Amino acid sequence: MPLHISKYEKFQTTSREDFAQAALEACRAAREQAGVINSRFYWANPNEIAILTDAEPGAWGPGSANDPSPRAARAMYAMADLAKGTMNETWVDARAGAANFEITKK
Repeated sequence: MPLHISKYEKFQTTSREDFAQAALEACRAAREQAGVINSRFYWANPNEIAILTDAEPGAWGPGSANDPSPRAARAMYAMADLAKGTMNETWVDARAGAANFEITKK
């Protein structure tokens, strides 16, 4: 299953409480999306949060088959109002990576 990792660094004027609440809402909104298995946030340091979303292939993130729900879109805009996005990656497990590689050989 792909793991989607996004990191955000709070703006100097953003309170940590508001930052954490926005990240929590982003995770709750993601978990409502079809194909999302889990979404949680972690403090990377006192000023940075990482959101990890585990989803079925093609169910979440840029290039996925699903558009974000209105709640998920609002949550992402709320995060953008409070913090700067510093990373957005999708990691795949070894099996999915090997399967993708095999497709290129055909």
